Amino acid sequence: MAQTGEDKAFTKLKDSVAIQIFKIQSNVEGIQRLVDKLGTKQDGPGLRTSLHNLTESTREMVKKSTDDVKKVAAWPSESTTSPSRKPVQQKLSKDFTAALSAFQKVSKLSAEKQKIAVETQKRRVDEAHEAQEEGRLSMDENGQLLQMDRLQAQQQVEQIPEHEMQFQELMIAERENEIREIEEGIHELNTIFRDLGTIVVEQGGMLDNIESNISSVAQNTSSAAEELTTAHEYQRKAGRRMLCLMLILAVVLAVVLTAILV
Repeated sequence: MAQTGEDKAFTKLKDSVAIQIFKIQSNVEGIQRLVDKLGTKQDGPGLRTSLHNLTESTREMVKKSTDDVKKVAAWPSESTTSPSRKPVQQKLSKDFTAALSAFQKVSKLSAEKQKIAVETQKRRVDEAHEAQEEGRLSMDENGQLLQMDRLQAQQQVEQIPEHEMQFQELMIAERENEIREIEEGIHELNTIFRDLGTIVVEQGGMLDNIESNISSVAQNTSSAAEELTTAHEYQRKAGRRMLCLMLILAVVLAVVLTAILV
């Protein structure tokens, strides 16, 4: 039987959602590879930029996919020209939930590792600021010679030029902003999970109702079959009794006729 316009629209939407889920899963794998490099020799501005861009693009993809998954779930499950859509709707919802769970997990890991890196970077900058301040104070209180001794000792601990410290502070601010964006994304995912949880529960309830109806029909069919069997058995026994009664009547009639004729 040919597909109706509604069937074609559903097929197009569910295929689009399946592709989106696949892309989210692929992005999550890419994010995981980048997160694994944080804090290693491969870490750097380029890697963090790639991680930020990939995370943000995945967030946008999740938002669009969420709307489409809701549309798929809200679609009538039964069709007059094709099999039930319910199994497809449930599978897409579960696959999307699993992809979101993986994205949330890798996002949390990314935020945690970046926080550690930022805290380390902030300590280095703070120590450099303290070293410079101590150098200026020693010059004011103890003279030029003592200042040079202190600065030489401090340079052995931390040597960061002023312009480098400014750059480091700028990078820290950018990374803290990226971490906030990741945490906001995690919060959004929690909201999406609640919405999807409601959809999955509703679908599960509908499936239970379908199974219950099928079970009820099966029980009714079984009961009807038993009743038909009982009725057939009763009819068969009644037929035998009628035959016996007719034989008895025939014998009695024959005896009476014989007596009269004699």
